[in-house]
This record gives sequence, structure tokens and C-alpha cells, in this order.
Amino acid sequence: MRRVERGRKSLFWLLSSLMTLLFSLFLVVPASAASASPAKGGGKAAGTIEICKSSKNGMAGVPFQFTLNKNAPITVNGGTCSGPISTPGGKNTVVEAPSAGNQVASIKANHLVSKDLSSGKAVVNVKPGSTPANETLVTYINEPLPALGLKVCKATPDSSLQGDLFSFTENGGPAYSVAAGTPAAPICGPVHSYALGTKVNVAELATPGTNVSSITVSDGRGSNFNTAARTVTATIGSGVTVVTYTNVTTTPPQNGFIEVCKTAGDRYVAGSFNFTIVDSKGLTITQSVQVGQCTAPLAVAAGNVTVTEAGQFPYYVSNIFVAPAGRVVNTNLSNQTATVTVPQGDSSTETVVTFQNSTQTGLVKVCKTLTAQSGGLAGHTFWFTVTDVNGQHQVSVVAGAAGSTACVIDSSQLPLGSHVSITEQAVPNTVVVGVSVSPASQDNGSFPPTANLTVGSGITTATFTNQAFGTLEICKVAADASTANVTFQFSVNGGAPISVKAGQCSLPISVPAGVATVFELGTNNFHLVGVTSNGRLLSGPGDNPASVSIPYGGVENESVVTFTNAVNTGIFKICKLSPEQTLQNVTFQFSYNYTVNGTTVTGNASLKPGQCSSLSGSIPVVDANGNPVAINVSEAPTPTVKVSSIVVDNGTLVASNLGAGTATFYVNQGVTTVTYTNVRTPVQGGGE
Repeated sequence: MRRVERGRKSLFWLLSSLMTLLFSLFLVVPASAASASPAKGGGKAAGTIEICKSSKNGMAGVPFQFTLNKNAPITVNGGTCSGPISTPGGKNTVVEAPSAGNQVASIKANHLVSKDLSSGKAVVNVKPGSTPANETLVTYINEPLPALGLKVCKATPDSSLQGDLFSFTENGGPAYSVAAGTPAAPICGPVHSYALGTKVNVAELATPGTNVSSITVSDGRGSNFNTAARTVTATIGSGVTVVTYTNVTTTPPQNGFIEVCKTAGDRYVAGSFNFTIVDSKGLTITQSVQVGQCTAPLAVAAGNVTVTEAGQFPYYVSNIFVAPAGRVVNTNLSNQTATVTVPQGDSSTETVVTFQNSTQTGLVKVCKTLTAQSGGLAGHTFWFTVTDVNGQHQVSVVAGAAGSTACVIDSSQLPLGSHVSITEQAVPNTVVVGVSVSPASQDNGSFPPTANLTVGSGITTATFTNQAFGTLEICKVAADASTANVTFQFSVNGGAPISVKAGQCSLPISVPAGVATVFELGTNNFHLVGVTSNGRLLSGPGDNPASVSIPYGGVENESVVTFTNAVNTGIFKICKLSPEQTLQNVTFQFSYNYTVNGTTVTGNASLKPGQCSSLSGSIPVVDANGNPVAINVSEAPTPTVKVSSIVVDNGTLVASNLGAGTATFYVNQGVTTVTYTNVRTPVQGGGE
């Protein structure tokens, strides 16, 4: 027992010593080590998460709210993502806040732990140290709530009416009753099923001693509100469409009358304007009033009555008149509101409130710009036809110097949002090469020579850019008979080929003023002799393409460029060679002939080896029909001698016969040489 007791004491002492040592170590931990201790949340390194919202099911661009680990809300629009978010590694909770009219249909994630579609909650695993390259991606897909139908709710601020039954019909069907609750807690009837998009006409049946003070329809699905008739039209949307009627008790006799009128402050004001009238008891009446007309006398609770006009672009309230004088409490043109006093009495004591509207207007500016090569148009007056809400009229602009812009402001003040078409009237030898509208957002589809625009605030500018044109004529001259009647092809400024026959000129060609480039296309077997112009040639007389100055104007001021061409010709000579010494002094006889355009030319030559004939006359490379001219050469036979080869240089050997000593060839431009080489005929039987 004593040994056991001593053992226990020893063990206790050892444990005490270890605890003291650990406590001492803890006390001396440096401050830097303490600051590096693991953060709250398990101490795992941060990772990256990204929350995305699908655009499916019509959710594109719709904003949704999300929370990550119950932190501040994050907004993500349908079809986009939040961007990478740094968050503690490990399990993270994403929750989508409920949004009207739709529900979470699916949640997808690459590291999903759990999900609950009904609450829009997803738990995902975020890898510590993850980056946007390997982040956790959570994607929510929403869908519209199914259309469940419509229900009618009833409220009243009057305690005497709360709990009373009120009767309703839908689309003229059987009546049913709904008890009245408070404005804070309306009482609702059953949900009646309807298909999505169905229009339901709801009517409250008259209840003695009460009137409808307001009607509301959830999610903006109501139209045709009429509190006096107790009717409204509700369009069925997703979920339940809620129609709420609020009734008040009918106050006896303490009523007066008000009349609302609409007048135009300028010629552009037209149509109907909507007004909301709220009396001293909170009764709301809505009325639509045509310009130049008034409502009927409207019964309202005596006291202060506020009349508000709904905003309607591009009009604004420019004045408010009240009659009789002295019944104005206050008016606010910016808010389009008037508060007036309505005394108790019949329609003969009514208060008349007249709203005068004017139109927000803007101006249109027409500008003319000339290209840098259009100096000939400087000072020219350009006319434009302007079509706007007032009809048509003309505007003129005098062009400035080339490369500059000149403008005029049309004096017509035009309604904002109205459409204007501006068309430049045609000017000879001038082309509208561009139309632009500034600001660009006001462009309504412009294309030369017309600017279509929508009038904006301030000044909307239409700029027309013009290019001056001149006239060019291309002529072709034949330098020789072989060129006559041949058609040549030209291109102006890189355009489509233009045909010009030798000895003729092209029709006048309209080209941009400045410098035109005329290029003679492939001339086959003809060559350019020279280019001339009527004093406007800018390039050399032998250049192809040729550059020509083009002044502004028509045929009376045209530039004429003339190309002179001649047929390509060649000449030929006959040469004689022999490798054998015994033939060096032997004379060989040649004859030749060729036919050009029906005329045959013949000739002869006597040549020893090492000699060449004189040069022939010029021979067209091709004849008037475009066919090569064939030259026929024949060497007379010489005993014991044969032709070993016939070679043509700078030409084409068409046919040859060494045994007969004949050759046919075509010449090229320049000198064509036909060379005959002769050798001795071997002695029969090998003897000498």
C-alpha cells in the first residue's frame, strides 16, 4: 500500500511538472507567433468561390440577391456571375433570397455538399488555397412560379365595417362573399384557378353606405381601374394574382364638387392625360381628360383636394389655373400637382382646376462637309428637304472650304422624340458619300442621301459629306494599220474594265474630283507608244497606269486621256554554222517567205559558215486577226552535205525537216535568229 501510494505521488508530481513547463512555454510565445494563430472558422486557408445565375426561363438581366455565409447581400443578374470571391476554405453556405414570381428550379455546383431548393440554400465545399482557375462554382437556375389563379381580398379602415361581408363577381359569374379585414390584415377569399395570361374582370357589388376608396392588383397586373364602378381587370400571372378592395363608409352630405380641365400650351400638345384626385377623406378618383376638354363635376369630400397629373413624354405642366380665385392651397409644376379647397355644396359651387401642358422641344442642325478633293464645291449652296411633324420645308447650307464643315440650325422647335427625315437634293457631279447623326443614339436609320433621326434634347445634328465629281474620257489611237479596229481594255481607279476601240473614245465617265488613275489592261501583242492629255496629265508620257487631274464639273470641263498603241513587231536573220573545216568556204543558198495581212514577202540569202544574212523587214508578231505570222525558210541541197540542226533563238520553232532543210517559225519582239548547222554526209561503206 505504501509503495502504491508513493507511486501515485510520483505520478502526480510528474504531471504537475509537465503542466508547469507547458504553461511557461505558452507565456513566452512571441507576439508574432500569436498573431499567426489560426483564424476563427477552423483555421483553413482561404479559397475561391463564384456564384452564377442562369439566364434560362426568361431570367436574363433579372437581378437576384444572394448571401454567402450570412454576410452582406450580393447582387447577380440573370446570365452573369458574381466574379471570384475569397472565402474561408471548407463548407460554405449560399442562400438565394426569395424573389417575386419565380422559384429556384435547380442548383448546380462542382463541390456540392447539400442543397434545398425550397429555401434556395446550397452548402458547398471550398478547397483551401483554390484560385479562380480551380474555384468552386455554384449556379442557380430559376423558373417562373406556375399560374395558380386569382383571389380577392377585402380591407377597410372603418372598424364599423370590419367583419362585414362584401360580394364579388369574376367575369360576370356567380357572386361570392369576402369578409372585410383591416388594411394591415386584409381577409381574402378562395383562389380561383385561371390559365396564365387570362384577363379577369372583377366587380364588387354595391353595398349600401359604403364606397370603394382604392383597388390594387399585385405585381402591376391591373388595368381599367374604376373605383366609382367598383371594377378592375386583372391579368393572371405566375403564382397567385391578388386583387385587394378597400372600402370606406359613405359620408353623408359633406361633399363638394371639383372639375379638372386640360388645355394646350402649344400646337404639339394632343391626346389624353391621366389625373389622380384624392379628397380630404382619402378617396381616390382616376380620370382621363382629352386636351381641350374637362371632366364632369366630380363629387368629393369637402376640404383640401389634391389633383396630380401623370407624366407623359414629351409634355410638361407649364401652368395651373384654379377658379374661383382664392381656392389655391399650393401648386407644384415640377411635381405636376395642385392642392385646392373644395367647399361643401352642389355643382354650382364647384372648384375648377385647369392644367396647361407644353411640349419639351429640341432643335435640328444640318451640316455640310466636303472631302479634301472637293474644293470645287466650296461656296456652293446645298438644299435639303426636311420632313417633320409640321410637314415639309427647305433648308439650305453654303459649303465651306474642302475638308471643312458648315452648318445651319433649323428654326423649328420640334417635340422631343418626334421623327425627322432630311434629304439632300441632288447636285450635278456631286455625290453624298456619308450621312451621320449626332448624338449617334438619335440616329433612326440614316443612309445617303437621307438622314433619319429622332429629336433629342438640345440640338440633334445631321451631317452630310459630299464628294465632288469630274468627267473623264479615254481615247485610243492606232499607231499603225495593224492596231486599227482592235478593242482595248482600261480600268479607272481600279474599277471594272472599260472597252475602247482603236480610233474611238469612251463615253464620258464620272469620277471623283482630284486625281484619277487610268490603267490599260493586258495589251496582248501591242505596246504603248505614248499617253497624252488635254494639259492634265500628271504622270510621264510613257507611264501605264497614267495619272490625270480631274477638276469638278461635267463634260464641258472633262479631262481627256489618249493612249497610243502599236503592234509588237520583230525582225529575223538566217545564220550558217558548220564544225567541219572542209565546209568553211562552201556557200549555201537560202530562200524565205511570209505573208502579212494578205501580202506575201519573199527573199534569198547566200551564206558561208560563220555568216548571217541581213535583217529582214519588220514583221508583226501577230496579224490583224491576232494570229502569229509564220516565216518559212528553206536551204537548197548541197551534195554530200546535210543539215544536222536548226535552232531558233527569241522565237518559236513551229516545224522543221532536217532532210529537206526546211523550217517554219514565229518571231518575237526584237531580233529572232534561225541557225542552220551543216555537216558532211558519211561515205557509204565506210570508205573515204
